[in-house]
Amino acid sequence: MLAKEAGSDTLHPDNPDIVITDHTPFSRKTPTIILSDGLNGPEALKTGASGILPHDVAASDLLLAMEAVIRGFIIMPRSAGGTDRDPASPDSSELPRDNMLTARELEVLRLLAEGASNKLIARRLGISFHTAKFHVASIAAKLDATGRTDAVAQAVRLGLILL
Repeated sequence: MLAKEAGSDTLHPDNPDIVITDHTPFSRKTPTIILSDGLNGPEALKTGASGILPHDVAASDLLLAMEAVIRGFIIMPRSAGGTDRDPASPDSSELPRDNMLTARELEVLRLLAEGASNKLIARRLGISFHTAKFHVASIAAKLDATGRTDAVAQAVRLGLILL
């Protein structure tokens, strides 16, 4: 995505919305996704990257990652995790077992992450609207979230879903 000057159809590569590269970023002000198979995730993030993905990432996954990074999320596959964990980010093993989501709740959570409404969740999963609404409320309660968006953000922080 390249930036356009207001009122112009000219693209300006000097001011992009996002950078996709295969080396460490030069600028910390532009969200950057590094495509690398052997780079340590936390190290890449320390250099200013907003995300790291493997070279063979599917186009649909890259588009989702780009949207997430532009919105301020950090993207990193589990395989790029390295050994340096941020002490402030909770590990899913630290969660009490009674707070874990059911398989159905994880399906609902993935659809929430895609921005699906309760009606669309119900239709895709073949459940009633009220059941979908119940699952969303249950997810929010288990993740101690204030709403749908916060539930997705909490799930990403906990490593329950990957954007």
